[in-house]
Amino acid sequence: MQELAEEWRQKLVEAAAEGSDELMEKFFGGEELTEEEIKTSLRKRVLNNEIILVTCGSAFKNKGVQAMLDAVVEYLPAPTDVTAINGILDDGKDTPAVRHSDDNEPFAALAFKIATDPFVGNLTFFRVYSGVVNSGDTVFNPVKSARERLGRIVQMHANKREEIKEVRAGDIAAAIGLKEVTTGDTLCDQDNVIILERMEFPEPVISIAV
Repeated sequence: MQELAEEWRQKLVEAAAEGSDELMEKFFGGEELTEEEIKTSLRKRVLNNEIILVTCGSAFKNKGVQAMLDAVVEYLPAPTDVTAINGILDDGKDTPAVRHSDDNEPFAALAFKIATDPFVGNLTFFRVYSGVVNSGDTVFNPVKSARERLGRIVQMHANKREEIKEVRAGDIAAAIGLKEVTTGDTLCDQDNVIILERMEFPEPVISIAV
């Protein structure tokens, strides 16, 4: 097992070394790459979609979960690392528009999941791509041409809820009680309307009554 682990660590170091000429020269010169050099190079290559890092573990047995979460923080892109998200203006001409991951840009978010909670009713999970929104604010759903008030915003921790006052670019949260929103709808600033790209779901090929 130790030999196998050492073999794959060597492959990991090689992948890090391939991230720059300087590291390649150091690696083939027989020098050891520092931990910081390895992590920095791996993250850079992940952000450039050159490599995909894999961790192993078991959520059921709670093995390797913390290491995986640490790897998410260390190697995957932060909201500010992501390129601008594309959308279209609600002008009838499908004019292209973009939103950057910036608190100072107009609010724009995508509803990606609708769930039902036995205590609070509908929960609309959304990801904020730009701007800031506060609980109590009114947002616009250009897909349904409807305005909705964000009465309560919560952050979910497994099955627990924590009520929060605002969300910013990059945040994921859930709104309680939205009536018109469905999965894939855009929520945005009323005065800066944008329609973000909807999620595409495969067409079902069979139906079964249970």
